[in-house]
Amino acid sequence: MDKSVSPQPHVAIEHVTKRFSNFLALNDVSLDIRKGEFICFLGPSGCGKTTLLRAIAGLDIQSEGRIFMNGKDVSGLPPSQRDFGIVFQSYALFPNLTVAHNVAYGLQGRGMPRADIAKRVATLLALVGLPDQGGKHPAQLSGGQQQRVALARALATEPSLILLDEPLSALDAKVRNHLRKEMKDLQRNLGVTTIMVTHDQQEALTMADRIVVMNKGRIEQIGTPEGIYARPASAFVADFVGEMNFMPGEVIGDNQIRIGKASFQADTSAIKRREVVAAIRPEDIIIQDVTASQPNRVQATLLESEFLGSFLRARMTGGDLADTTLRADIAMNLVRNLGVSQGQQLPIVLPADRLRVYPLEA
Repeated sequence: MDKSVSPQPHVAIEHVTKRFSNFLALNDVSLDIRKGEFICFLGPSGCGKTTLLRAIAGLDIQSEGRIFMNGKDVSGLPPSQRDFGIVFQSYALFPNLTVAHNVAYGLQGRGMPRADIAKRVATLLALVGLPDQGGKHPAQLSGGQQQRVALARALATEPSLILLDEPLSALDAKVRNHLRKEMKDLQRNLGVTTIMVTHDQQEALTMADRIVVMNKGRIEQIGTPEGIYARPASAFVADFVGEMNFMPGEVIGDNQIRIGKASFQADTSAIKRREVVAAIRPEDIIIQDVTASQPNRVQATLLESEFLGSFLRARMTGGDLADTTLRADIAMNLVRNLGVSQGQQLPIVLPADRLRVYPLEA
């Protein structure tokens, strides 16, 4: 096989558009998802991520475009003829059935012998860490346990695709963090292709192989968590994923911008207009071992700070920054070593390779 030729995608979405009356929920979306990949659709409410998941499932058929699974065109097929399992935010368990019967529900219409169903259910409950809970009803379980049952039910028929619709958002933070790792480990061990919808950037960053950032029915950026965090393709992505400083500026030359009274080196090769917005993450601002000859060095005053455990979030302005305000995250050991305090004037550096520049939107 020619290694330069990509294998057939597990799910291929081609120019999918979805309209609800006069509302355009999806606008010409195209995406390939590889076999065994964990993909997160990430974005704010109303961005189209759940609509896209439902189109893949056949729960809301797209208005235009096509969807393929394993090379088969499923664009007009009902959910029952698509090979997937789904887990909802609300768990959607049958309250009158035991845990074991909930998990077995999808198997019972397939003519599988009762003993084989029981064996499969026991295997799945052990897999999700609930080996002794089969006889209970959903109301007797915690939220995290109910979500494990919903996951086991989705896996029962051995689908090649798992769809997760904000599966952790109803759980408290501690349970959510624990189950996040469990679900990712399980997906990796099973190798099942998984698509998860979430508005929680931390979930996407920690669980996904690739993130699809969506906004107003379109895909803004597709990439690895590391790539999207370090190199956001638009001001929207930069703002939505992680903490970010935004500063109004202007292009004053090739790879040169002005912010406040100071000029900075930054990549402006993709910028076609003079007015821009510059962006830098709080942790990328350098305050240690700053020399007078360093590029992108400015003088700033520490106005106030917020203690956040392992680091201090400092708000800086004044000096070369004029009226621009920056947040800088400073590790606590560095705070102690430098004796950083409120009102102090500090030389800081905004590294050129971490300073992003975007066109100013009208």
